[in-house]
Amino acid sequence: MGLSEIDHFRHLLRAPRSDVAVLLTAFGLTVLADLTVAVEVGMVLAAMLFMRRMSEVTNIGSVTRELKEDVDEFHDRQDPNAIAKRDVPAGVEVYEINGPFFFGVADRLKDTLRELERPPKVFILRMRKVPAIDATGLHALEELYHKCHRQGTTLILSGVHAQPLFAFVQIGFDQIIGEENMFGNIDDALTRAREIVGATPAPKPAAAEPEVTRETRST
Repeated sequence: MGLSEIDHFRHLLRAPRSDVAVLLTAFGLTVLADLTVAVEVGMVLAAMLFMRRMSEVTNIGSVTRELKEDVDEFHDRQDPNAIAKRDVPAGVEVYEINGPFFFGVADRLKDTLRELERPPKVFILRMRKVPAIDATGLHALEELYHKCHRQGTTLILSGVHAQPLFAFVQIGFDQIIGEENMFGNIDDALTRAREIVGATPAPKPAAAEPEVTRETRST
């Protein structure tokens, strides 16, 4: 190992502890075992670390609750698909996931309905900012569906992207929840919710834009 590599190695030791742990594990395996083993273990650890960090930055929140608490802030946002520009009927709760839906996020989703005082008639889960989902995320969605079903709540998914949609089809979740409860944008999801709760139809906002394009849904 040259002097430049030693300096680089020392610099890496100032990284976050989790990164240092992966580095030292791979380095130790290189010395004590085999380079191939070290690379394989290092890649697995790095992948797990990446998914853990992605789950940490992903959040799940009640859109309707935030709307009631801070209406002005929502109206100030330059988002044509903002929920503040739409009429959410009584008996409908809208939650949104922001970020990849990996194993760390699944535990948070399980507790979402517990936060509500009473089960809503319709539970809309916006997934427009979920680029990917893994097996634990799929399992959590199935559990959420069955929990909603037991409580008499209709689960609706909005803004489902290509990778999550493909995963749904692979395990048959699209048949479980029903294609009539999966939509590419929040307007169609709210229209379906109004049909279920018996609310008066509301016109779509003029500035609305598709959350998921036709090309993305068909990918």
